[in-house]
Amino acid sequence: MQHTSLLLNRLLTAKDVSPLVLLQDTPRQTAKYFLLEFIHRNTEVPGVQIIFLSFETPSGSLDWIGCTSLLYIPCNRLSSRAIHDKVNCLLPGDQRSLILVDSLADIPAVDLVSFITPLIRPSSTLVAISHLPLSEHSSLPTQSYAPSATTQLLYLATTIIKVLPMPEVKIDEVDEACNTFLLPLGSNSRQCRLEFLHRRKSGRAVQGIFRFDFATHTLAFIQQSTTADESSGSTQVNDALLKDLTTFNLGTTEKQRVARDKVDLPYLKAQQADVAGAAVGGAIVYEFEKEDDYDEEDPYEDPF
Repeated sequence: MQHTSLLLNRLLTAKDVSPLVLLQDTPRQTAKYFLLEFIHRNTEVPGVQIIFLSFETPSGSLDWIGCTSLLYIPCNRLSSRAIHDKVNCLLPGDQRSLILVDSLADIPAVDLVSFITPLIRPSSTLVAISHLPLSEHSSLPTQSYAPSATTQLLYLATTIIKVLPMPEVKIDEVDEACNTFLLPLGSNSRQCRLEFLHRRKSGRAVQGIFRFDFATHTLAFIQQSTTADESSGSTQVNDALLKDLTTFNLGTTEKQRVARDKVDLPYLKAQQADVAGAAVGGAIVYEFEKEDDYDEEDPYEDPF
């Protein structure tokens, strides 16, 4: 928990460089507030240049933040090559920088890689928002076998943050309302839920769920707990899912589960603690039998 919170805070303050931070939002909860949190955290950080590539944000709407190191670039009528040239002119070679993109919806799926790759630098963090489609309005089918825009972004991103509404509501009811373009009350609030996933260079993934409040600029880790009742309930659900999938039975009966719990594993005593409470894991437990012909008085017959 503490390590995950520290990692997310270091990404927000640009202390740790992540080549591509992908923010995924939906019509019921925007990621703009969390994107602005990057600006708020780095406003007074010396040596960090912030570049805002705007496809949806009007000019002058970020003046209230008061960030002197923020450079605003309107990209509505610019080509990808022109955007790259402007960024290269504003950023020297090895300067620490934060490049923010308020929307990738205007970039065609076939041009996503060529648009993102030139913006990735060794000392820069690229943060971009990707609008997820509604559940019943997925991307239009294409004749080619090329991956979708969402698939490409999930493959390229080193950090993925999915922004969800708070408080927790029934997702099915919210999706049904959004599909009819009736946003429920509380949508696009300054308080939201973050599903955080960071991929390290070693390939290990770090995950966590946070509660974010833009009004107070705070992050709170949400602890995921699994009780014994939930685990037993999940066992019953798994048995129900496995039913009728094959011609043979994949589940376990109650009698089989009880018998499994009574199985006495060999050398289990070596993993238990002694009388004083000290762990004796790794100790060798050996019981002499008649075939051993062990003489306790003979010092040369020590089996160990």
